[in-house]
Amino acid sequence: MKLDKEQKRLLKAFWPAMLVFPFGYPLFMWIFGKLDSWKDVLIMIGVGLLLVIVVGIFYVLGSKIPKKDA
Repeated sequence: MKLDKEQKRLLKAFWPAMLVFPFGYPLFMWIFGKLDSWKDVLIMIGVGLLLVIVVGIFYVLGSKIPKKDA
């Protein structure tokens, strides 16, 4: 799939969230004492990565600007 200008711009804007959220959320949960083991941390990182990938795909696909015919 070839990305247009708007999709590339959106992907560049979404990139920091893709890096920070999967690792930042478990870190805050650990700081506030909500995580009991490393297993919980790894599960949260995995779920966070999966969530960011799915949301990123929806954002990129949803930002496709249709071209006018003719």
